[in-house]
Amino acid sequence: MPRTEISWRFEGLDEVIRAARDLPDEAQREIDDKREELSQRLAQLVRAAGQASDRQSARAATTVRPGAGGQMVTAGPHPLLFGSEFGALGRFGWYANRRYRRSVARQFRPHRGAASYWFFRTIERHQPEIDEAWAQALDAITRAWSA
Repeated sequence: MPRTEISWRFEGLDEVIRAARDLPDEAQREIDDKREELSQRLAQLVRAAGQASDRQSARAATTVRPGAGGQMVTAGPHPLLFGSEFGALGRFGWYANRRYRRSVARQFRPHRGAASYWFFRTIERHQPEIDEAWAQALDAITRAWSA
């Protein structure tokens, strides 16, 4: 079955979760709360970028939400998601019909390889500030709960 969602997770999050298992339950809840807060903030930024990009991206951006578990942000499923995020070279669905073969209009923006139009581009742009907020939160929790 093809993937119908895009997601992104913090680099090193698995190691943090493993290390947090040794902390008291209250400290683990603080880590979860901070992850949820950062996930909400990043989801809002990505959703806004999609809405500002173009009409197809705006429709796909309605599916952007904070991720569950280790995922920070998830988008989809939506039929326009991958075309609006990465573009496309071909025609799909009803637009692949024979009568549209000579149409100069394109169904999606041009495909740019692995380059992003809105989802990953926004995450990469805000990565330093999210990483810094995450590091500060973990430092504060570690200082408060270390013996």
